[in-house]
Amino acid sequence: MQWAQHPGPVGGVTRSVEDLTEALRAAGREVRYVDTGSPARAIRALPGLWRRRCLHLFHITRVWRAIVLAPLFWLLPGRIVLVLHSGAVRRQLEAQRPWRVWLLRLSLRAYDQIWAVSADIGTALPDHLAERVHVVSPFVPSAAPAANRPGREPHLVTVATNSGLAHYNAGLAVDAVRLLRHDWPDARLWILAYDQDGPDLARLRESVSDLDWVELSLNLSGAEVTAALARSEVFLRPTDWDGDSVIVREALAVGTRVVASDVSARPSGVELSGRSDRELAAAVLQRGRVSDGTGLASLTVVDAARAALSELFS
Repeated sequence: MQWAQHPGPVGGVTRSVEDLTEALRAAGREVRYVDTGSPARAIRALPGLWRRRCLHLFHITRVWRAIVLAPLFWLLPGRIVLVLHSGAVRRQLEAQRPWRVWLLRLSLRAYDQIWAVSADIGTALPDHLAERVHVVSPFVPSAAPAANRPGREPHLVTVATNSGLAHYNAGLAVDAVRLLRHDWPDARLWILAYDQDGPDLARLRESVSDLDWVELSLNLSGAEVTAALARSEVFLRPTDWDGDSVIVREALAVGTRVVASDVSARPSGVELSGRSDRELAAAVLQRGRVSDGTGLASLTVVDAARAALSELFS
């Protein structure tokens, strides 16, 4: 049972959940959803949950949602796994009042395992849960053959942003590529925006409206995002924080250089940079310090799910 918004908003969490479902179904496993984005649909799914033992995967980015469903998960048969996708878990915990932290500590005991997408998330959780925490990668490698991918376009840079939110720093990518154009006059930036077309994205769109070297796309399909990354020479990830970003993993998988802010663990091969336009531009031109992948997992969410299913039904 996948406990997630279904269909979910375009983005890395939804991509991870859907790719996991596809991989498990391809292996002959039955996968169903409890749509946590719709209370009415979630309630309709509840009566069938007591009929047999299941592996329940509850996917969240806001850690406090683990409190809401903990009473239900205490009662359900099977194995209960909380999947924490957000690199902001530590920030979320530090911002809360002590009584809410106490309630979360109690609620997290309802989960047999906690899958965190980085070691930093795992160490932010209470110490008494350490044995339940497993670091997994949310990225599910694609089976699409490389021969079907488009050719690389020199000096094409891409960046992704969720709804133009500030911590994705798409504007910083614009400034960095503006500097790059002194050395690469043909450099272009493709902004891959997703989720909501709200005021933040409207401001970003307005800020680049007179720049003929910037293109902005909204809510491309998964295949279109893969194609955009495969066409790019460099993918920028100048975020203020991060977990194990699915789109970073995907860019690496299609052979694209990734230059990312040095604010969190990054996959092996990512080039690291500070969070200024000059540092980003310099890392692109001169190549930044390369991450060795410490703090992230080689174990994928598919591997973890298969192991949990084997233990449940052995």
